[in-house]
Amino acid sequence: MNRIRSAVAMGMIGALALGACGSDEEAADTTVAAAKTITVAGANFPESQILAEIYAQALENSGVRIARKDPLGARELYYQALLNNEVQLMPEYTNSLLSHVLKQDGADKSPTATNVDEQLAELKAALPTTLTVGAPSSAEDKDVIVCNAAAVEEHSLATLSDLFAVADQITLGGPPELEGRSPFGLKGFKDDFDADFKEFVPLDSGLIAESIASDAIDCGSMFSTASSITTEGLITLEDDQKIVPNEAVLPIIRTDVATPEVMGVLDQVSAGLTTDILKSLIVKVEIDKQSPSEVAKAYLASVSQGG
Repeated sequence: MNRIRSAVAMGMIGALALGACGSDEEAADTTVAAAKTITVAGANFPESQILAEIYAQALENSGVRIARKDPLGARELYYQALLNNEVQLMPEYTNSLLSHVLKQDGADKSPTATNVDEQLAELKAALPTTLTVGAPSSAEDKDVIVCNAAAVEEHSLATLSDLFAVADQITLGGPPELEGRSPFGLKGFKDDFDADFKEFVPLDSGLIAESIASDAIDCGSMFSTASSITTEGLITLEDDQKIVPNEAVLPIIRTDVATPEVMGVLDQVSAGLTTDILKSLIVKVEIDKQSPSEVAKAYLASVSQGG
């Protein structure tokens, strides 16, 4: 995902060690707490920081010793930090990570995977032996088209195919570069689906949701977990044409700390995460101004209580 995200301050704390109950050292050695200290970090945008805290706190709750590192910048930087063992665990996204890994060592390769399962298999084959990934969640952060309720109702919109069929009646907004992009962009929509929109309105990314909500435009290009989709009551159209590769959230972790117990905890986290849940958590940080740590704690408590 190529984007610029504003940083949200996180109350970072030092390494925490939560010992297993009981005094039997021999028994304690068989618990998750016997794993090495795992240093966790997020990238420099709120969504990644929330996910990093969820991973960190879920592991802490299971007895793993966790240290936290300040949010890191671009993928080039934090991937190298993982390789250098400066960080052992971070949130990632299937297609973006795969694309980056395939371009290492001067290779000019692109992913051939067309779904999450294929992305996962290709990732595991391409990653160095020092790194591995956990199970992907159903939560995704990728390019989507969202519309206001009036446009959805008037044109019976549910999917991108529905949108393309009435494109000549739709005013579409998005970042200026959307106009020349393919396959997810006006050029691709025209070339691949003969979709010629009534009008394209180039907009700063921060104005797209507001413009859709105010009916200045009918639909727009956004990222699927943007908090404004929720706060403005916008409707995301299903990518039934599979134009955008899957970008499933998953953890990337150093192999030497990826014990079965640790991976079991991370896989359990992934099993519960959905795009809608992730959107609601981002709203709490970006709109309600809660810290990623607070949001992660409340989320994990609700999960443990079945709420």
